Amino acid sequence: MKKNGHDRLGRQRWMCPGCRTTGAVRDPSRRRRAELAEFLGWLLAPSPQPSGSRAFRKRTSWCWGLRPVLEPDAAARHVVMADGTYLRGGGCLLVAIDGLSGEVIAWRWCARESTDEYIALFSRIPAPDVLVCDGLRGIGNACRRAWPGTRMQRCLVHVQRDSRRDLTSRPRLQAGRELKRLADTITGIHDTEQAAAWAVQLHEWHNRWRDTLAERTYARDAPGDPRAAGQEWWWTHQPLRRCYRRLESLLRSGSLFAFLDPALVSAGPVPCTTNRLEGGINAPIKRMLVNHRGLPGRHRVLACEWACYMKSAKPDPYRFAMPGGATPPAHAETDGTFDGDAPEPGTSIEWTDLHMPVFNT
Repeated sequence: MKKNGHDRLGRQRWMCPGCRTTGAVRDPSRRRRAELAEFLGWLLAPSPQPSGSRAFRKRTSWCWGLRPVLEPDAAARHVVMADGTYLRGGGCLLVAIDGLSGEVIAWRWCARESTDEYIALFSRIPAPDVLVCDGLRGIGNACRRAWPGTRMQRCLVHVQRDSRRDLTSRPRLQAGRELKRLADTITGIHDTEQAAAWAVQLHEWHNRWRDTLAERTYARDAPGDPRAAGQEWWWTHQPLRRCYRRLESLLRSGSLFAFLDPALVSAGPVPCTTNRLEGGINAPIKRMLVNHRGLPGRHRVLACEWACYMKSAKPDPYRFAMPGGATPPAHAETDGTFDGDAPEPGTSIEWTDLHMPVFNT
């Protein structure tokens, strides 16, 4: 067999020198690749199904049988962000990304965030220099157990949100108004001098309102309070006290302004929020589920995994469409032993492809 140009689709055409019969090698994977590209283009975009929706669903129904798998990466990263997002209908998706590039590193499904679930997620990732997180539901304990040498940076936006939840948007007490004003300024701190001045202000606030934080209410003085049934006394200004204790604990542990530590910044910038994860992964996933509301539970899981996989470092979705999950090479590699007219491996054609036997009836 010898080469004989290309057909109208660009495929290599072959010719038998004996009978001059010509033909082209069909690539069965080309159609599957096109259908998978059409499927992902619909799934990950807000657009509705193309015209002929029934034909589209029939044509791409096999794509729901594919499940993307992200192989563990042995590369150690400077910053890793991790968080869990809860989906309507139940289930929580834990996602870890590169804090600088935003590429997805790993994900894990669970019922709810917990220390054990985060440890299982972190076990697939080499220990980074810094973990940026919201600090809720066991992620801190998991970091200390899975990555003992990793520093933690609490998301400052979450710290502000927690402070607002304790103090409300319009605190009633003067102490609450001052503390809220102080908590609202943490996202505007960009150097160590500003961080030191903020720490001084927090210390001065505590000195002014120390007695207020220490006030107690006794059950005998408030018999109508529900807490009087099981407690002898409680802190009078518990939300105010909780907000201060949180800020003071984060400041003392170094998790509030770790992004300003010269030892960490020398290896690269350190984000102070999880906005890249919240806006780059969590928000698009929830928006995708709204755009395609009505998907069955298993399809919702696969849609979330495809959204995560396509935001990884080098996504290659077409390898899952090949038989056995093999990745079709973009260009066949040769060892230099073929001449210019010889076919590349996997693209040759045999005599029987053009000469079909004829049976007498």
